[in-house]
Amino acid sequence: MTSSIVRCLLVASVLLSACAATNEPGEGAKSPVGKGTTATDFTTKDVDGQTFRLSDHVGKSVILIDFWATWCEPCLAEFPHLQALYDRHKEKGFVVVAVSMDGPDSIAMVPGFVKRNGLTFPVVLDEDSRIASIYNPRKSAPLSVLID
Repeated sequence: MTSSIVRCLLVASVLLSACAATNEPGEGAKSPVGKGTTATDFTTKDVDGQTFRLSDHVGKSVILIDFWATWCEPCLAEFPHLQALYDRHKEKGFVVVAVSMDGPDSIAMVPGFVKRNGLTFPVVLDEDSRIASIYNPRKSAPLSVLID
């Protein structure tokens, strides 16, 4: 992995973590996963109804899991940057997977948002909060988890 990819990912992680930390004043974003931890697999459907398995990418790619929701303004603002980062590094095996934490009131808006914004990386639905319970138990948004 080139130093420019590492720099971009570090900057993205710091910026996204800073946004997530603002969800609860006085407390930083905490993650149940850390360096040297094996990524817990999950399987879910993307906005097109296709199956997405994290295990299909772990060990082969650098993966950025981005937790977001349609009601989260900072989340929506980060998508052009995530798309640009993905476009720039996907040929090197970089994967962005956006995990929508929208509930029953807003989940129907996710596919339209993806289409309107031309997102080409996987956008998956976490309606039962199964993925969030593994990687984002506080359900902070936006929150990014980097898996290498």
